[in-house]
Amino acid sequence: MNATGHELSANMSALGLHPAKHTQKEVGIVDRLETAFSESRTPVALRLSNFAKFARRQDIARFLTRYELFKLAQGANGSIVECGVFAGGGLMGWMHFSASMEPYNHTRRIIGFDTFTGFPSLHLEDAGTSENLHVGAYSTHDSIEKELRDLISIHDSNRPIGHIPKVELVGGDATKTIKKYVDANPHLLISLLYLDFDLYEPTKAALEYLLPRVVKGGVVAFDELNCGEYPGETTALRETVDIGTVPLQRMNLDPYISYFIK
Repeated sequence: MNATGHELSANMSALGLHPAKHTQKEVGIVDRLETAFSESRTPVALRLSNFAKFARRQDIARFLTRYELFKLAQGANGSIVECGVFAGGGLMGWMHFSASMEPYNHTRRIIGFDTFTGFPSLHLEDAGTSENLHVGAYSTHDSIEKELRDLISIHDSNRPIGHIPKVELVGGDATKTIKKYVDANPHLLISLLYLDFDLYEPTKAALEYLLPRVVKGGVVAFDELNCGEYPGETTALRETVDIGTVPLQRMNLDPYISYFIK
């Protein structure tokens, strides 16, 4: 139950939403949309191409927010690095934006870091109010990484120069994999760094090893700054960057996402 006594459905909980942020009217919306999708007599292919019929307002807003971030970073040279892939919607969004708006920019890679098994561990700096602060939180299913790789292959066949890899998944504990990846890729430049690990240690590692690779004019975005549910992300930023020297901006379409331009 949330602070107002409303109980979230299993579907709402699976999204990792914060109960206290939702009204009684909202708690069943995902169930109703799922029912509408599953019971629709429209062919599945048509349902997918008309995805806005079945998507929540909040999810459309988040998709548009990522689009705005992509546009801010588009003029900068470098790859897009997403730290915290979860179910892959954000990662695939970056891929579609790049494939649609700069179809022949083959040097812009989309690189996603995740354990693909949920939170691996928590630090004392992660002590917040979220119900999801436990090992294994935000795991989806045991073959999510394979599912994403299969979908990447499908989408590669439907974009220009699809024979040149666009999306790369880096699985494992980011406190170890990020440094290893940076060391193995001395050419890596970053135009957009999107930090959605939620937790202190992986966010600190990302800022330590990836922020120096963000080019001047590149975008550094965060998903949980100034957020009591996940304080570790803010702590990692404060310990790494003098926040008084960067113009940290918020996005109007999404209350959580903020960014600065390097």
